[in-house]
Amino acid sequence: MTLNRRTLLAVTCALAISPAVHAQAYPDRPVKIIYTYAAGGPGDALTRLLAQHMSTSLGQPVVVENRTGASGGVGTMAVARADADGYTFLLTTITTVVQIPMVMRDDTFDPVKSLTPIANVSMQPLILIANQSVPVNDFPSFVEWSRKQPDGVHVAVSGPTLEVASALVNKGANIKMVNVPYRGAAPAFQALLGGEVKLYFTTPSASTLEFVKQGKVKILGITSAEPSPLIPGGEPLIKHVPGYVQDINFAVWGPPGLPAPIQAKVNDAIRTAMAVPEVKERLNSMGMAPAYADAAKVVKTTQHEAANIKRAMEVATIRYGQ
Repeated sequence: MTLNRRTLLAVTCALAISPAVHAQAYPDRPVKIIYTYAAGGPGDALTRLLAQHMSTSLGQPVVVENRTGASGGVGTMAVARADADGYTFLLTTITTVVQIPMVMRDDTFDPVKSLTPIANVSMQPLILIANQSVPVNDFPSFVEWSRKQPDGVHVAVSGPTLEVASALVNKGANIKMVNVPYRGAAPAFQALLGGEVKLYFTTPSASTLEFVKQGKVKILGITSAEPSPLIPGGEPLIKHVPGYVQDINFAVWGPPGLPAPIQAKVNDAIRTAMAVPEVKERLNSMGMAPAYADAAKVVKTTQHEAANIKRAMEVATIRYGQ
C-alpha cells in the first residue's frame, strides 16, 4: 500500500512540474508561422522579417509558410486546428480572422476563442484616394460635392474589407458611394488612374504615395484615429464620420489552448523583434507602422472590427467568399 502511495505521489509531482519543464525546453525544434496570403506583398515581408528576428530570441529557426486560399481562411483554419504545442503560429490581419465565419461559412469559428491571441505587430490605415478629376481636395468638400451627384460616386472595391469601408463611410457621412468590384488591388488602382471610378480605399504603399506626389491621385482622408506620419497631410475621417476607425492590424495567434508559458515566451520574442531599429525602418519603407501590443489589445481590436462589420452589414450587402 505504501509503495502505491509513493508511486502516486511521484506521478503527481511529475505532472505538476511538466509544464514548467516543457516551457524551459521550448522550443527544441523549428517553429512555423503561417501567413495567409501569397509571397511578395508587405504582409509577407513583415512575416519573414519578424521570423528572422524571432529566431534569434528563441534559439531555433522560425520558418514561414504561405498558406493561401479563401481570403485567408485556409491558413487561419490550419492554425485553429493545429496542435497547441507552440510550433505552429498564424500571422495575418485581424480583419481576416474576424471574417472567417462569413468566408468559410462556419458559425462554429469564434474570432476571439478559436485561436490564442499572442501580439499585434503592425498597423496600416486605409487611405481614401480620388482621381484628379474630382474637383475637391478634402473630405468635407467631397461630402458636399458627392451629395450633388444624382447617381452617386463610383468607388473601386477589391474585397470585403473595402466594401465595409465604403458602407461605413456612406452611413456615417450620409453620402452615396457606389461599389464597383475588381479582382485585386492592381486592377482597382488602374481603374482609378484611368477614370473608370472616382475613388478607392487602399493602403499607403510606397507606390501609392508616389502617385500622390506626382499629382495623379489625391488623398481625401485616412481611416486611423490619429494622423499618421506615413501619410503626410492625411486627415482622419473620424473628424467628419463619427466613430469611424478602420485600421489594418497584423497580429500573431497560436492554436486554441496554447499553454501560458509558451504564449509568454513567444510574446517576448515578438516584442524584442519589434524593438529592433531595422524592423521599424523596413516596415516604414513599406508603408507599415510598427504597432506592438499584447494579447488583450488584439482581443479589443478584434471586437471593434467585428462591430464594424456588423454595422456595415446592416446597411449593405458585403460579398464574402466570392
